Amino acid sequence: MTKDKRIRFPSGSYQAFYEDISYRIDPENDTVEMTQRLNPRYSSESREEAVNLANKLGIENIQKRARLFLKLLLLSILLFLFLVIFPAYFSIESEGFLSVGKFLTIVSEIAFLYMFGYYRAAVNYCMDSYCEKCGKHFVFEEFEAPLVKEVSKIDAYTKTLTRYWHCRNCGHKDIKVEPRSINHHHEKKQGNLREDTCEECGKEHSIEEYRNIDVLNYALKKKIRYFKCRNCGYHEIRLNKKFKIV
Repeated sequence: MTKDKRIRFPSGSYQAFYEDISYRIDPENDTVEMTQRLNPRYSSESREEAVNLANKLGIENIQKRARLFLKLLLLSILLFLFLVIFPAYFSIESEGFLSVGKFLTIVSEIAFLYMFGYYRAAVNYCMDSYCEKCGKHFVFEEFEAPLVKEVSKIDAYTKTLTRYWHCRNCGHKDIKVEPRSINHHHEKKQGNLREDTCEECGKEHSIEEYRNIDVLNYALKKKIRYFKCRNCGYHEIRLNKKFKIV
């Protein structure tokens, strides 16, 4: 049985914080907004490493190496699948060779995957840090932490990611709000509650679940439930212990 976590909003208060997430209730429009700041996409260490690599090899060579290690990774995966699926092509005397071959392909896959990720991360930073306005590399950067926002309405549930970039050289800004897909559906609110006494004003039979339940992820069924007191205006959000904006 999963224990719910409670986000409490005292009477007259419509904003609360829990695990770095801001919850804001708009009772007039019956809307709940959840926002969270993420870490910047690139750390200072990864930026410095990408710049040093680009100065040493050049951006085109970094791109070529990323493509090369991707091809080597795919080839090693195909070779491993061949050794596993078609062992009949090898004689009994070659079983030792076959085992060594499988081991070496696995080691190669790990190495190629690491190298592809290494060069691909550098390519991504080179592309993201390029300013289209002034045409310079390594000058475009995030000036504010990315913001994830989830908005729950009566008939809709949306999720967006906002990124904030600007150019250190020419001052050009680019703020993008990107929609994010989310696995969501509604469940009907419960009419009868066992715990219907308000914790703030103490009045019995005053707590009600006033809107339908938001269910995120059909497999895990992370539920967000909404309650309020008919007497004093106290609000409460109950959510699954594992619930977190990502």
